[in-house]
Amino acid sequence: MRNFFLFLGVLGLGFAACEKSTPTTTPPDDTAGDSAASGDATAGDTAATTDAAAEGGGDGGATTEPGAPGVAWNDKTFKQRQEYMGIVVLPEMKKMFQAHDGGAFGTFKCQTCHGNDMQAKNFKMPNDGIYPLNPKDPVKGAMDYDKKITKFMLDEVTPKMAEMLGEKAMGKDPAGTFGCLRCHPSE
Repeated sequence: MRNFFLFLGVLGLGFAACEKSTPTTTPPDDTAGDSAASGDATAGDTAATTDAAAEGGGDGGATTEPGAPGVAWNDKTFKQRQEYMGIVVLPEMKKMFQAHDGGAFGTFKCQTCHGNDMQAKNFKMPNDGIYPLNPKDPVKGAMDYDKKITKFMLDEVTPKMAEMLGEKAMGKDPAGTFGCLRCHPSE
């Protein structure tokens, strides 16, 4: 019975998070979703997420929770990554972005970060559709472009995303592995 209610919850999250029939509204001065996405497989479409949940948590079997929260990101299967993005990452990022600027990010979805062609690109990151940054000094380029969003990204988004992926944010830790260029393309 618990699995049935968990399945219904995942199903509802999936439909609410990544509706395919509704066009994406991107923030002003942001081209997220206008172009190709590239990088590692991450976000989930609703069909894959709900199918995996119905199977007992992706490829992990009946004892693995949807999204396999106890499995390191690099060790997750593609289905587990999709589930984790839909259940954990999307709701957290949506909440953060909408709290930062509800007008610009009122329709925050998977496509906001991964692009409208996310499925064709297999959810790869970085996303060529968002603002490109200079790889030698991505923070300076971002600050020159938009100080407010850059500060938000550095202070809130990057550390939280790094935490959710089990990594350390660059800039906050000398051993950091997660930074701007994981999502933003190089110019």
